[in-house]
Amino acid sequence: MRSLSFLETMQAAGLTPPNIIEPEKIYRFPGIDKGTGNTAGWCKLFADGLGGVYGDFSQDFSASWQAKRSAPYTAAQRAAFNRQTAESKASADAEKAARQLQAATKASSIWQYAQPATNDHAYLIRKGIDAHGARLDEGELVIPVLASGVLHSLQFIREDGKKRFFPDGRVKGCCHIIGNIKDASAICIAEGFATGATVREATGYSVAVAFNAGNLEAVAIAIRTTLPDMPIIVCADDDAATSGNPGITKAIAAARAVGGKVAIPDFGDARPNDVTDFNDMAAHCGLDAVKRAVASAMVPELETHQSSHNDGPASAYTGARHVTLQSAADITPEAINWLWTGWLAAGKFHILGGAPGTGKTTLAIALAATVSSAGRWPDGTKAEAGNVLIWSGEDDPANTLVPRLIASGANLERVKFVTGTEGSGGNFPFDPAKDMKGLRDAAQSWGNVRLLIVDPVVSAVAGDSHNNADTRRSLQPLVDLGAALNCAVIGITHFSKGTAGRDPTERITGSIAFAALARVVMIAAKNEQVEAGKPSRMLARSKSNIGPDEGGFAYDLRQIELPQHPGLITSHAVWGVAIEGTAREMLACADATDEADGGALREGREFLNDLLANGPVSAKAVKAAATEAGISFATVRRAKKAVGVVTEKMAMNGGWNWKIQRRRSSNTEDAHQNSVSTFDKFEHLRESENDFDVMSEVF
Repeated sequence: MRSLSFLETMQAAGLTPPNIIEPEKIYRFPGIDKGTGNTAGWCKLFADGLGGVYGDFSQDFSASWQAKRSAPYTAAQRAAFNRQTAESKASADAEKAARQLQAATKASSIWQYAQPATNDHAYLIRKGIDAHGARLDEGELVIPVLASGVLHSLQFIREDGKKRFFPDGRVKGCCHIIGNIKDASAICIAEGFATGATVREATGYSVAVAFNAGNLEAVAIAIRTTLPDMPIIVCADDDAATSGNPGITKAIAAARAVGGKVAIPDFGDARPNDVTDFNDMAAHCGLDAVKRAVASAMVPELETHQSSHNDGPASAYTGARHVTLQSAADITPEAINWLWTGWLAAGKFHILGGAPGTGKTTLAIALAATVSSAGRWPDGTKAEAGNVLIWSGEDDPANTLVPRLIASGANLERVKFVTGTEGSGGNFPFDPAKDMKGLRDAAQSWGNVRLLIVDPVVSAVAGDSHNNADTRRSLQPLVDLGAALNCAVIGITHFSKGTAGRDPTERITGSIAFAALARVVMIAAKNEQVEAGKPSRMLARSKSNIGPDEGGFAYDLRQIELPQHPGLITSHAVWGVAIEGTAREMLACADATDEADGGALREGREFLNDLLANGPVSAKAVKAAATEAGISFATVRRAKKAVGVVTEKMAMNGGWNWKIQRRRSSNTEDAHQNSVSTFDKFEHLRESENDFDVMSEVF
């Protein structure tokens, strides 16, 4: 089949680029489903004409494209393509951030001078709803679009119902809150303002207006992050006449992401053709019917859903299932298939956790090297040779992971990285929610995969990683993948802040489901109160459902220059003697060191040493990484001077980079390069000058 050109690829994605695209030039054009005059779409064709990037600011979407080649990429060509892609996306990200900031400033000025709307506006009368915090500007209703208490954009609604957003304003993850969420017993999420107002008036629940179906999940996740115990009901539009029924499909996805429920409007047997949402239902059936429908919201169960227009609302949740039973007499007992006896089991899920600075990734690389080269485990036993897959969302293979593999003695031919997906529509990042089957097929095609490393394991979780249901649901495909490939799966994660002294398994960050699903939990720890020249770190088992759950090994991290690559310095793990005792006993010394050194400040220093070990990182990325690691940014700022961090202004977008002024002389540790998504992490930081009442308390 003929591969699509750059132009055809963008058109297939729903964009409308110009017919002629010159290399090395950034183009702006209408985004997906946008009209003439919109400039949310963008693209850049690389100088060789064989690759390019494109996206849509309004959809928080970006992708890369490659022309069909007569020969596969060389390593250098692949590195050059990845560099051009990253630089182009960063440039587009900077432009988007600047446009959003400018739009937010202008929107704030309009909002400040707009007058409170009254209930006699023609649109409100026609929809049968109250104003609910809307304002009025030149005859149009003005709805604030907020996130974290900051106004990012505005929605304007004319008397005839036509809607528009402020140009270039951010909408993704933003919403308008109706009602006092401080005293809410539940929060409903609806697509449109009229629908949200109707649900509020029918139920009394607080409502978040997401503005469109594609934003439901982002808003739901924002609510769940801020209010972890709040019941969430996603009130779907029933787009029966639209292919795929996006109103119901997106609502179900949003509910699944946060462990919420879905309510679907029920118009009965005499449903008119032009009705879709709860506002239409109120006009057709009354507010009491809306109240009953929301009260009947259910947790979505099935993967496929049909419109209530055809089979009734319940068809989106329930279906015929038959329980199967198997006799124990028909099951043949099997021994555990160990890669490393007592530590790594084929077909099982493992967790490797620890505080910053313990070298978790470097340890995992050492294990990968042992498998790939049929080397020796720390206890002296010999490993069976096998292939290794590494899925890293943080570290760069070229300047971090491959050098560590080389230093650890790995057979590089037996190690592959999960870099993304390819198809007729272009190249995309690996998405565990969609691509796990593809990964299984690729691994089975390669064959003899014995170890899969996921770093960090939270990358596999869609939704709230502190929610047990979300975590279990997201990790189960990873557990199933390990079983299908008969390979050991290692998920790398951090300790939660302020958990010193607790059971090590309970210290794993996020939901307890991470450790509960793992058959073996390994803990890395660092103790500086040891004799000079002796290993200062230890690897211990804190939990095992399939073998011993105590004992460990000393190890240290050494820095070396790779002989084949002069000037390239990297780190590797060096194993020490076996250690007896429980993980809790082993961690007691490390915890005592933390307390003696001002635990929070020491943690901040180790965090910065890790994050900045391989070069400068933007201030925005530092803050995002600190949040993910559970370290306050105030602590990071305090540790900045102690580490020797300096700041430098970036020429590209005027932001600031953090970097270590001089290289450390030894013990380069687990240097994570935390990356921030190119399009969905921008927030302009300022205090809101306007009184948004209770809306600013969460959004």
